[in-house]
Amino acid sequence: MPGLLDTEAIRKDFPILDRQVHDGRKLVYLDNAATSQKPRQVLDALSEYYERYNANVHRGVHVLAEEATALYEGARDKVAAFINAPSRDEVIFTKNASESLNLVANMLGWADEPYRVDHETEIVITEMEHHSNIVPWQLLAQRTGAKLKWFGLTDDGRLDLSNIN
Repeated sequence: MPGLLDTEAIRKDFPILDRQVHDGRKLVYLDNAATSQKPRQVLDALSEYYERYNANVHRGVHVLAEEATALYEGARDKVAAFINAPSRDEVIFTKNASESLNLVANMLGWADEPYRVDHETEIVITEMEHHSNIVPWQLLAQRTGAKLKWFGLTDDGRLDLSNIN
């Protein structure tokens, strides 16, 4: 049975993946926590934005600022509906997953109860995490006195849950 995804069709949506590297091999990009490659649809939308609407959102009363703000808030509405959030106010756009993880980790160190991380808190991460999902938790544990716990991997690369309690 073939895979559930047609990887060649998906690759065609990402122009950068047409590149050949290392003696003609197809580019494979897996460092998505820091930045992700953009599909053609996103590149086209960005191009249209910069050509027609480029302005700061919520920072002006001129036509470009108003249009950019409407597009921005419309995108938040779409994301809220997609993730079943109660409103757009639940949606925050960040630059990437790394920035998002840093914001969450920092916020938890300053949060009110019951969300505050302190010396009684155990932060659990795994050995399979990307570096950008390790450092924020290490810094939070260092700052708050929380205990950082690691889950390892089995020999076949799965999460080792044998020590979970």
